[in-house]
Amino acid sequence: MKILITGFNALAVGTARSTLNIATSARVLPKVLKDLGHDVTQKAIVPGEDVSQYDKVIVFVFGPNSLSARFWYGAAYTLIKRPDAIVSIDDWQTKDSVSGFGTFSRGHWRIWKKLSKAGNPVGKVNWDEAQPYKKEIEDFVDTFAFEKWPHKLLIPAYDGGNYEALGMRANDIINWDPSPYTDSYMNNPDAGLFDTQPVPIDLKEKAWALASLVSKQNWLKQQYFNWPVKTFGNIKEQQPRLKEHELYQEYKSLWGIISPPHYHTLNTSGWWRVRYNMAYDANCILYGHPNETKIFGKAYELNIEEIEKCSDDELINIYRKQAQAFKEKTWTKERTKEFFKCLLEEKS
Repeated sequence: MKILITGFNALAVGTARSTLNIATSARVLPKVLKDLGHDVTQKAIVPGEDVSQYDKVIVFVFGPNSLSARFWYGAAYTLIKRPDAIVSIDDWQTKDSVSGFGTFSRGHWRIWKKLSKAGNPVGKVNWDEAQPYKKEIEDFVDTFAFEKWPHKLLIPAYDGGNYEALGMRANDIINWDPSPYTDSYMNNPDAGLFDTQPVPIDLKEKAWALASLVSKQNWLKQQYFNWPVKTFGNIKEQQPRLKEHELYQEYKSLWGIISPPHYHTLNTSGWWRVRYNMAYDANCILYGHPNETKIFGKAYELNIEEIEKCSDDELINIYRKQAQAFKEKTWTKERTKEFFKCLLEEKS
């Protein structure tokens, strides 16, 4: 099939140049579709462009009022012209997507403003090209703000999650698991190396790592760790911000990875998180909020105090149980390909 992938931001249209190289579903999905032999085009769409030429269309949606939603006029136009398109989301801050449409719907003038309150350009591209479709785009915003989205909604999530906790409204919410196609953190683009070599058990440090671009200190202060906790990602808190392959090297060198919850994983949303993959590949034990980790079963029901008293052999046993649970829960490449084969053959 000839498939178009587009969306609201640079990550969705394939032009993001993040030095952190973070694995996201918008980066993984094109790999899956190409592996199936499809002709995949990932790009920004200009309003007025012919989008009827594609057999299938997937549009990654984000809050249109976000500064990063530079390409949203073209993405909205695509959804208007292709009511059969599949909508997907990539950012865990799902409530911002819905509220962003609400902000624009309550004042259509915001859709078209070119300058911020401070007088800076808002950076939305193809404003002129969007003008012939002004009424259609405003109606589209109203629908996405207050009604069920009239598209299939594809979310990156583990099986069995409470997807309603994401706060998304759509005719049909379907999940897929990017896990089997996610290994970009093993690749060092600076050196051209692919690293699958484990660190010897006796060299692993009894310490925890917590990586997050947003502050998780309030949650962390409520936990009781005796092992050192190494924090990464939040510049305001003067934490080192590492590229994902560098963070993976840190993970490999120690025993524990902390998964601070998102607001919806506290409600068992099942949202897919790359750190579970990284813990599995780095031979690490993962600790997280029980409402989040229970989707993987008893192997992830951990007591911090008991873990930190364990010998190396006991830690190996805990890791092996988690690794087995992770492997049993997550999809295989074969299942992923079969899922997308069926999804793309469905008539919308």
